[in-house]
Amino acid sequence: MVRSKSELVIANHLFDVGLQYFYERPLEGTKSPGRLRPDFSFVTDAGDVIIWEHLGMLDRDDYRRGWEWKRAWYENNGFKIGENLFTTQEDERGGLDSRPIQETAERIRKLL
Repeated sequence: MVRSKSELVIANHLFDVGLQYFYERPLEGTKSPGRLRPDFSFVTDAGDVIIWEHLGMLDRDDYRRGWEWKRAWYENNGFKIGENLFTTQEDERGGLDSRPIQETAERIRKLL
């Protein structure tokens, strides 16, 4: 069970390519206190966590502000965009391009 159609597309792709993931698994802060539930998380053999957040409503001010807060929290806790934190988003019309999903999954696969 996922919360949006876009997340369903991502989950189905991850299943199809055989990438094991956790959906909204709690993640405790190690430097900044608190707990988040990333959309998708992956754990490497070494126990390192990789995060994938799908940003589906960046056109909404409250959602965008929430993402800015989350991104800062991730960064304070050692997650860096393009290294162990990945994002996808919809286009300005709300469409979802499968190419970035495939590319992101492949980047994560290489890290696992």
